Amino acid sequence: MDPFVLSAHAQPCPGDKIMDIGCGCGIISLILCLRTPNLCITAVEIQEKLALIARKNVKQNQREQEITVLHKDIRQMISPEFLGSQDMVISNPPYKKQDHGRINPHPQKAMARHELTLTLETLIKIASKYLKPNGVFHVIYPVLRLPELLTALTRERLTPETLQFIHPQKTKNAKLFMVKARKHRNSDVSILPPLYLHTTNGQQSKALERTQKW
Repeated sequence: MDPFVLSAHAQPCPGDKIMDIGCGCGIISLILCLRTPNLCITAVEIQEKLALIARKNVKQNQREQEITVLHKDIRQMISPEFLGSQDMVISNPPYKKQDHGRINPHPQKAMARHELTLTLETLIKIASKYLKPNGVFHVIYPVLRLPELLTALTRERLTPETLQFIHPQKTKNAKLFMVKARKHRNSDVSILPPLYLHTTNGQQSKALERTQKW
């Protein structure tokens, strides 16, 4: 669900340069390309198996001209080619701190869920370095970490522009949120209408269904 709602939250313009950090199997990059023409996406994935799957998915969808998948550690990918050049940075990162909760014994799942290689603070620092002035950063995170994320954004001169809370149902508290932040630009934050994922009888909501259409 997370990649679909995050992709729907992002609204790139044709021709934008985008970096997808922790791209996994490449689903966010592919969705963005299917919705918006002529994008130039650099999809970065630290896990070799997932990077290979992402490349396969890009090839099968005939998007090689728009998406380049890099098997790299984003923390060590300091290249003048990318610094200060991206219109958008987007990420569906690990949600849990390394010392919170049981770490999955499967290495791939552990890295996807816990901050074993990329912390929230480091992610935001990297996003700020790669974004051009007025570029936007999109991320999805648990509500419990909202204060931490807002503090980190301010530190890196990324100003929250929109904030949207994601609820399992109308009667349930929000579990996740999405934020759009802009680099080097002061503006008021807009709280978007909440996104409810399911109806009271457990069916997918129409709002969630809309995020899965392109």
